[in-house]
Amino acid sequence: MNVPASSHRSFPPGALLTPEAIAQASRSSFLVSFRFLDESRRAGMVAVYAFCRVVDDAADDAPDADTAREHLDFWRAELDAALVDATLPRTEVGRSVARVVSEHGVRPEHLREILDGVGADLQPPCHENEASLDRYCYLVASAVGLACLPVLGAQGPAAERYAVSLGKALQWTNILRDLHADARAGRVYVPRTWLRELGLDEGLLRGQGPESAYEAGGPVHRLVERLAAVAHGHFEAARAELALLDRAQRRRLLPPRIMGAVYGELLRRLVRRGGDIRGGRMRVGRWRKLWIAMRVAGRGR
Repeated sequence: MNVPASSHRSFPPGALLTPEAIAQASRSSFLVSFRFLDESRRAGMVAVYAFCRVVDDAADDAPDADTAREHLDFWRAELDAALVDATLPRTEVGRSVARVVSEHGVRPEHLREILDGVGADLQPPCHENEASLDRYCYLVASAVGLACLPVLGAQGPAAERYAVSLGKALQWTNILRDLHADARAGRVYVPRTWLRELGLDEGLLRGQGPESAYEAGGPVHRLVERLAAVAHGHFEAARAELALLDRAQRRRLLPPRIMGAVYGELLRRLVRRGGDIRGGRMRVGRWRKLWIAMRVAGRGR
C-alpha cells in the first residue's frame, strides 16, 4: 500500500498490515477453524477478525485514553469510507471490510457496535447491575458473532439468537477468567449490585483478603459460581438455538461452534478451580484446542 512515510505516525497499531498478516501475528488457535471454510468465506472471516483485532489493539496498545480515542476515530473513519467506496479506505483492513460488506452482506451496524464496545473500555468499567454488564457483553462479543454470520452463510432469527447467546457466553467466561488480573489493573466488571449482595470489595478480587474469602462458601467462591451460572445459561441458550437450525446451517457455523466448545472447556476448568482466583491466567492448551476443533468438525460431517 502506498502511504507516505511521513504519515505513518498517524496510523494506529496494525494499520499498515494486511488482514492476513494481522491474523497470523495473533497466533490465535481459533484461526484453525477457518481452514474448514472455502476460500471466499475464509478471506471474509479473516477480514472481520482483522478488523476486530486492530480495533481492540487501538485501545489496548495506546499509551493513554486520548490516543486510544484518536485510534478508534481512525477506524471509525475507515469504516465510514469503506461503506461509501471500496477505494476510499487508507488501509488494507479498511478495503477488506468494504469487500466483506459488499460480497457477504455484513451489516455495518454490527461493526459500529464493536467499535462502541471497545470505546466503552476507555474508562474504568462501572456496571451497576447485570443488565448493564450484559449490554457490554453484547457490544464486545455478540456483535462480532452477528457480523460473522453472513460471511459463514448462516441466516435467520435462530442463527442470530445463537450468535448473541454464544457471544455473551464467551464474554461472561472471559470476565470470570480475568477477575483477578482485571481487578489488579483497576478494572472490575462485576455488577455493583452483586458486590454489595455478596459482601465483596475490590480488594478481595485483587487477592487482598483472608484465605476464607477464597475457600468454598466464601464470597469470592460464591461470585465465581454466580458468574459461571450466567455463562452456563448463555451456553445453554446458544445450544437450544443451534438445535433449531438444519444440518447445513450448523455445518456453516463450524468456527463459532469450535470456539464455543473451547470456551466450554475453559469454563469447566474455572468452575473446578473454585474461588482461588489468585493464580495465573487459566488457558486451554494449543493441542487441546486443536483436538476440540477436530472433534467438533467430525461431529458436523
